This record gives sequence, C-alpha cells and structure tokens, in this order.
Amino acid sequence: MEKEKRYTITLDDDPSISKIIAQVTGIPSHPFTSGESLLKEAHSLDPVAAFVDVHLEMDGCGLDSIPRFRKIWPFTPIIVVTSDTKGDLIGQALAMGANDFIRKPINAHELTGRLHARILEMSTRRKHGVTEIGDIKFSPGQASVTKNGQVAYLPKLETQLLGMLLEQRDLIVPRDELKQRLWGRIAVSENTLDRKISDIRKALADVGSSCMIQSHYKKGISLRFIEGDVRSSSQKSDGKAS
Repeated sequence: MEKEKRYTITLDDDPSISKIIAQVTGIPSHPFTSGESLLKEAHSLDPVAAFVDVHLEMDGCGLDSIPRFRKIWPFTPIIVVTSDTKGDLIGQALAMGANDFIRKPINAHELTGRLHARILEMSTRRKHGVTEIGDIKFSPGQASVTKNGQVAYLPKLETQLLGMLLEQRDLIVPRDELKQRLWGRIAVSENTLDRKISDIRKALADVGSSCMIQSHYKKGISLRFIEGDVRSSSQKSDGKAS
C-alpha cells in the first residue's frame, strides 16, 4: 500500500465511514474491515489516528484489537466509533487503551474537535518517559501501568490521579486537593472521585501490583507499596473509598 505523509486508519465494516472521515479531516483514511487484516500491516503503518468500530461483522467486537493496537502505536490517538449507546461499552474501550470516542452518525465538528484534542494530548504524552516506582512501571505517556509484562491502561483522569498519588506516595493527600487538581473549579461529588480511585485499584490489581490505595476518614487518600503481594480487603475488592 502506498502511504501518504499523513493519513488515518479506519477499522469499520461500513466502507462509507472511512470516506466520511477522510472528507472531514482533509487527509486520506485507509480502510480496513477486520482487526486481523489491520494487525497484519499495523507495524508498517504510522497513522495520525486510528478510528475503530466496536462492532465488526468479521471479527465480532473491535474492542479486542485495541490493546494490540495500543502496543504497536503507543502515541497514536485511538478513537472508538460506535452507534451503541451503552455507557459501559465506552468505558471498557477507554480502559483497554482507547483515547476517545465519537458517535454514529458522525458529526463533523465533534470529529475534528476530538481528533485535534487527542493529537495534542498524545503529543504531550510522548514527551513523558516511563518511571519505575515500587513494583510497577508507570507511563503517563501511554496511560498505562505494567508489571512483569502485564499491562493495564487507564483513562485520562485516572492516569493523572495515579500520577498525583505516586508523586506523594506514603503521604495522605486531602480529597479536596485531588478534586481541585483534577477538575479545577468544577464541583464534583465524592462518589465521582471514589469511582476514579476504584478504577485505579482494579488496574493495579489486574497487573498484580502490591500497591495499596487507602482512604483515611476525614483526612484523605494515601498510596503505598507493601511487602510481597499481601493486600488489604479494600485493595482486593472494588469497593468505594470511605
């Protein structure tokens, strides 16, 4: 395949989607109808962004390919394209390494806005290296935590939150400070922060980290690494911080 200097990838069994994306972005979009066919060529491709449909006739669920694309293109925006209205599907895609999503039918302003924002975001991430802390490798650039080859990906805010806690590990960080740094002046509920913490706990558990995030009543949140792989019940469970 002859490749232009700048192009996107579209993984969708509807051939019109790549044409729409090319028309909206002003650069070519190479179409693929199955994840396997794209994976065969992925290492030789360097797209500006990859648009991935989550429902493919040939492969079933396009979500399964996202972690593999993320390893091949660590700093390429992966944007999920879907007509599915299920919120948990989008959350699953983001947790598997996608950066954003757009709904079908495609809105030109939404597509360009999200694409430009994600390109700038990934460009910034590229500048950040991988840090080894405790028993994990934390990469803000790839929004991931790794231990012994096991990788878990985090959405944007969860990545920022984990970075804050790692910076101040062993210290109790007030919840209001965490919320202010994540959301600025936007008022959010305690449950919103709790859900982010729960997602981080799950990611750390998925890779088998000994990192423990604790909630201290009326004081805040702390993160520390413990000896071995013995974790408290709150670390093992997906319960909310108190």
